[in-house]
Amino acid sequence: MSFIDDLDGRELDIDDAHTISWSWSGVEYQIDVSSANLDKIENGRVPVARLLEVSTRVGGRKQSTAPKVSTPAASAESSSSSARPSTKVIREWAQEAGYEVPLRGRLPKEILDAYDAAH
Repeated sequence: MSFIDDLDGRELDIDDAHTISWSWSGVEYQIDVSSANLDKIENGRVPVARLLEVSTRVGGRKQSTAPKVSTPAASAESSSSSARPSTKVIREWAQEAGYEVPLRGRLPKEILDAYDAAH
């Protein structure tokens, strides 16, 4: 298992991994970073736009405030065919499939694409 710094993509030592929870405009995010990158964030040397780009959204406001209109058949179909399971389920699948999977942080696109192709 390995930890990946969400800010620079480098592998992290488990003792140097920091998970930061933060919010912007009512939306909650998380990011995994090294001590060096944490210092840069805390001292304002990382633009908010960059943090938004690399952080994982974990809660807060919805993407759209417009009400969704759907039929029962459409919502049943979309929930079973297009919704991904939790990252925990995908991590377990990837480990069993032989992928090197980080313990925390974003899952690499390669793993998400492989999971989608297999399911």
